[in-house]
Amino acid sequence: MRGSGFTFSTPVGWEVAQSPTGVSVSPQKGSETTVAVTVFRLVRPFRPALWKRASGELDGVADRLARQLHGTVEKQSTVHVALARARQYELSYERDGTSLRQRITFALRGRREYELLCRWSAADGEPDACGLLTTSFRLL
Repeated sequence: MRGSGFTFSTPVGWEVAQSPTGVSVSPQKGSETTVAVTVFRLVRPFRPALWKRASGELDGVADRLARQLHGTVEKQSTVHVALARARQYELSYERDGTSLRQRITFALRGRREYELLCRWSAADGEPDACGLLTTSFRLL
């Protein structure tokens, strides 16, 4: 898949939806399983020297998102995506009686924030597409 300034790989045959700010892919319409990349413009350019401060801000963003979803942040960590540090969170919540898991990875580069998202039904287990998203994500 190709988006505005990035690429990533997905399983063959998945449904693709593109927008001006990103790309989302799912095995079929209406599926709980989704992988997506969305790009946001930062007010100020990110520099690696700001990592500690940015990590704290992203931790707060993940906490607020979990509260909005009436869920919890199950895990948070620093990972490497596209050869640089990124902040990753795993959330759990329920929607319409279905227990869901959602992994969000924030990669900051210059004036851009790349949000890599993978969501799946907890009952089905994590799809291989989640790992594929983070390992194949590249900046152009």
